[in-house]
Amino acid sequence: MKIKVYLNDWFYNAGIVGFLRILEDNEDEFAIRKNNYIEFDTENLRNFHKYYFNYFFKKYNVAESVKTRTKSSFDYLENNIEVEFEDKDKEKERKDKIKSNIKIIKSKISKQSKKIKEFDKEIYNEIEEQCICIDKATHKKELIEIKEKILNNLQKEKINKKLTMNKIRSILSDTYYGQVSFLQRNRSALSYEEQQEIMYRDYVSNIVETGFINDIMQNKYSIEQIKEYIESSKESNITQDIEKEYLKIEKYYINRSKTIKDIQKYLKEKVIKRCCMCENEIGLTTNYSEGNFIPLAISNEANNFFWNQNTKMPICDICRLILFCIPAGITEITKTIKTISNNKWVYKEKDILSFVNYDTDINRLYKTNINFGNKSRYENKNANPYSKLILDIVEQDKQVNMWQLENIFFVEFDANYEKRYSRIEYFNIKRYVSIFFTQYSEKTLSKIWDYRYRLQIVDYIMKNKDIKYIINDRIRAEMLKDELKGERKNGYNSFLATQIRMILNILKKEGKEVEDMKKNNDKLYVIYNLGVQIHTELKNKGENNKLDGYTYKMLNSIKAGNKKEFMDIVIRLHMAMGKDVSSIFIEIMQTTGLDFESIGHSFLAGLISNKYEKKEEEKIDG
Repeated sequence: MKIKVYLNDWFYNAGIVGFLRILEDNEDEFAIRKNNYIEFDTENLRNFHKYYFNYFFKKYNVAESVKTRTKSSFDYLENNIEVEFEDKDKEKERKDKIKSNIKIIKSKISKQSKKIKEFDKEIYNEIEEQCICIDKATHKKELIEIKEKILNNLQKEKINKKLTMNKIRSILSDTYYGQVSFLQRNRSALSYEEQQEIMYRDYVSNIVETGFINDIMQNKYSIEQIKEYIESSKESNITQDIEKEYLKIEKYYINRSKTIKDIQKYLKEKVIKRCCMCENEIGLTTNYSEGNFIPLAISNEANNFFWNQNTKMPICDICRLILFCIPAGITEITKTIKTISNNKWVYKEKDILSFVNYDTDINRLYKTNINFGNKSRYENKNANPYSKLILDIVEQDKQVNMWQLENIFFVEFDANYEKRYSRIEYFNIKRYVSIFFTQYSEKTLSKIWDYRYRLQIVDYIMKNKDIKYIINDRIRAEMLKDELKGERKNGYNSFLATQIRMILNILKKEGKEVEDMKKNNDKLYVIYNLGVQIHTELKNKGENNKLDGYTYKMLNSIKAGNKKEFMDIVIRLHMAMGKDVSSIFIEIMQTTGLDFESIGHSFLAGLISNKYEKKEEEKIDG
């Protein structure tokens, strides 16, 4: 039976991308891509469960992962184990690094060996013995032998399949589907192949059998052929539901010499139902629930969440399979998240799942997400995949209508089955954002050396948030640095962020004030340099300790939007320096030109900076 799967909501589209990616990875691209749908024959799905497992096994291969993660540590040991320095400090540093690298290696290997202990104590003991030998090794040759023995044990088919399968099960269960099919805990002891067969039965077999049911409706089989097929299916890996239907057809229709039309009538009235997701009338459905996709679906037991407490939302097996491919269509990215730790705001890296929804056509959707995934995986970790991807998309879309660009949106989500936790965020690519990344980011964003700060800024831009808040936080964080402890304060990154904010504010006005770009940028430089100059003079006088007091007060006044208080402090600061107040500050009290926050943050960025911190200045033209 020929099946057409059309583009739908973002999560369904992610499933389509995942489905195509799995096929491509297994070099069997039987699905034909059309403008807004894919088409394939259900008979081609008979090996899909193997393709599915192959894909995720390659992606999460534990042996390869451990090998990659320990390579640099082993390389250091092998290159330095026989080296000795006459200089005591250098020799101590070498020994300390060796100890540190050994600790890293043993920690990563131990994490896996503890799992092996549960099902193969002999291999576990061998790995543990080799880990002990690392401490005793004195020659490069010894280390190489130890490394090879450990990795060979991890790469043994039985061991690697078990460890990798456990990882796959954990990821799919915790984040996407919970305890369904082969992901049930009581099935973890089953072999790799047995779990494959369970997946086939639960997610593929019904689709194949639905094809047979559809062919009956299309008069493609005689009574004798139907009987023959049902007999052969008794030895097949099919679900109980389809088995029951075949037994009914055999008992009440074939054995009682009923006609094809009688069977068709039964199928139409009792078996064939309409799917709530794809709207197709198709055989056998199940109810849509959290087992189909945790981040969006809810438990069927939560009656109050459904209209009139009707929890039945029929979903066909084709849609179930597509949703089960979502993990292959999603890209894992690392974001910098602001959180509280020990009563302090800190920034931590967190893995987030992301998808780029592009509902214009299948090929563009697929290529965009593959490109996105590649950038996230292979680009320098200092680079945010969004910015690179946006540049690519914009470049591609120069030849298409602007509405297509505006229809692109990003989805970020994470979920946890055990904690009943789910978070989803959506954000569009705005036109002014595209202009910023293509025309202005190289001279501003790219100059920010702190990649975490850069990630934050991009994150705020993409979500249409005012970056003045993170500029404010950044300046405050710089002020908290203790120069006596060697923590050097730097305000130039915040100045660049202020530039970015000024550019974005102008671009939001759809180019009406782009001619003011250079003029405003020059003003920002003047006021930034004024702050740098005052900092330098106070430092030369040995009075730089006064800066913190002034800076804190001005920062608070900016946050509160108190222009008068800010100006009072600026005037007192200039009077203490014996300087005239720059005329540019007059703009604070005006409604045109630069806004209060831009002027204030530029001045403070300079005030906490040394003159030698400033990078090469880039001119921004309108």
